[in-house]
Amino acid sequence: MNHNEFLLDAMRAFNAAEREAFTEETGTRWLRLEGPTYLLGDVRAKTFFIGTDGQHWADTHLVIESMSHVGTHGMAREHVEEYRELAPGITPGADLWVHTDTRGRWNASMAPVATIARAFGYPPPVALPGTNWGRTWWDSTERTDSQELAWIANGGNPLHTYAGGEL
Repeated sequence: MNHNEFLLDAMRAFNAAEREAFTEETGTRWLRLEGPTYLLGDVRAKTFFIGTDGQHWADTHLVIESMSHVGTHGMAREHVEEYRELAPGITPGADLWVHTDTRGRWNASMAPVATIARAFGYPPPVALPGTNWGRTWWDSTERTDSQELAWIANGGNPLHTYAGGEL
């Protein structure tokens, strides 16, 4: 086993243990990267878990990242910080630690997507049909949602398919 394979295996083991603890704590089920993508106004939210009540859970910080890119929404840095300060108080919600080669160790503030929409003042979320793209833990923080979608529309693969992209 080479160094890269060893690191990928270690990240997968870390993520599996964290996911198991998270699902036990929240009563959710892991959807892999196949969960539906929702629209919160004009912001995409990829969901990764589903609760026993049928609610899909998304990473609040990834939603904020999608909202915050200059050129997409032009949100000022202080507004981004205000949303980040709201994230830990969203209930129901729970932390999930994720480790990827793109972000390193990442604290995902998970919550039902409808709860995130309400907390941020968005209308009720609408599920997109099929397997629409939504920001994941493998996507670059520097690329906007528009850039990612343009890349995919022009024949590129989503970034998680290049990065050993399975938790």
